[in-house]
Amino acid sequence: MKPVPAALAAISLLASASSSGAMNAPAPVCTTCVKANLEHLAGDALHGRKCGSEDEHAAASYLVSQLKRSGIRGAFERGGYLQPVQLLRRRFAVPPTVELSSGGRTVKLAEGDDMVVSDMPATLEAPLTRLAAGGPLADVPGKVVIYDFAPGAAPPAAVLRAGAAAVIVRAGGVALRRWDELLQRAPGGTEVVAGPPHEAPTGGATIVLKPEVFASLADIGDGAAKLTAAQGEPEARTTYNVIGVIHGRERDADRHAILLSAHYDHLGVRNGVIFHGADDDASGTAAVLEFARILGSGPRPRRTVYFGLFGCEEEGELGSEYFQSHPPEPTSDFAANLEFEMIAVDDPKNPGALMLTGWERSNLGPALKAHGALIEPDPYPQQRFFQRSDNYQLALSGVVAQAVTAWPLTPTYHSPTDDLAHVDLAFMDRVIASFVPPIQWLVNSDFQPQWNPGGRP
Repeated sequence: MKPVPAALAAISLLASASSSGAMNAPAPVCTTCVKANLEHLAGDALHGRKCGSEDEHAAASYLVSQLKRSGIRGAFERGGYLQPVQLLRRRFAVPPTVELSSGGRTVKLAEGDDMVVSDMPATLEAPLTRLAAGGPLADVPGKVVIYDFAPGAAPPAAVLRAGAAAVIVRAGGVALRRWDELLQRAPGGTEVVAGPPHEAPTGGATIVLKPEVFASLADIGDGAAKLTAAQGEPEARTTYNVIGVIHGRERDADRHAILLSAHYDHLGVRNGVIFHGADDDASGTAAVLEFARILGSGPRPRRTVYFGLFGCEEEGELGSEYFQSHPPEPTSDFAANLEFEMIAVDDPKNPGALMLTGWERSNLGPALKAHGALIEPDPYPQQRFFQRSDNYQLALSGVVAQAVTAWPLTPTYHSPTDDLAHVDLAFMDRVIASFVPPIQWLVNSDFQPQWNPGGRP
């Protein structure tokens, strides 16, 4: 871990950090506060803050204490900070199996060693066929399809949209690196109790095989397939959103509120190894706590400002999903949401700055940059990062909601190396400080963030 720069050295850096030259005064960032919050959240004691765990609950309690220390009130009834979110995690009764029969040969596969499955029905018996990359989709409806996918060909999802009952594909590099994580996912997802309604999933099952297992099916063609994935009793868990508020001084302050947010959960412990989640997303959480400290110690802003720290983002934005349907005030009253996600590792493709996901969708990014934020457009639009963080839940309800991040493709992503030794505290201090003047401007201005034509999801 790089040492935290001395306060005077940081100030001299920050004074020249703005891409617009708008930072005329040193940003009052407490570098020791940022460091202390990051170290507490990503330290060994919280064991990676797994969704719904006692460690995540302990992290929530710590966040409440920090908001109180900054003079930030709780956003809920009687000044409460915690919004409990009840979850039901679906579980398999036994590991799913797939049995493929063709030409007198039968192959049996089991989840874990051979495959990872998603959207698997409890039972399915269907014809089996093989489809080469670029092959016609007309013959796949109702069948289990072994798909020899290749880059540039129709994606596996297209095979399911064409009516396949299931598609069997070879695991790529990303899936192999995240194999244990994929196995941890609930079959069919986790239900947010009393959350917003969802459309029933359509399409078939996806069965991802390890490369050597997929290769062993080279002589399997037309035949029959049997899938079995009986589900057991769901596991009940609770996560907590931590929400603080400064009510603005204008009469209609609540009707133009700004939400600054991050998620504080991570992946927990796997095979005895802690996944600390220092960058993802203790860094964003530390940033929101620092904005709360700064705004809480200054004059009351014109607009109302909420500080949202969401639980269980890693399992599908579950905390923010619940918040979107149970906000402390109508989401139509939120003028904007900035989600701070993974801001601790500088991106060599965009050095010295952060990026705003979905930059082209709204007028918010250019306005922040014009007021001093070290922020640039998203150089990875093909990765769809706009849809992959908590901001998306608010965006779906119409709020101009976008995520601020540094390097979303860092080599430490979802790995045990996402720890305190692999974050750049000097970079964090610099980019957080660059956002202080623009945020202070935003919460004291009449500026109305707007979706650009076609930008609203």
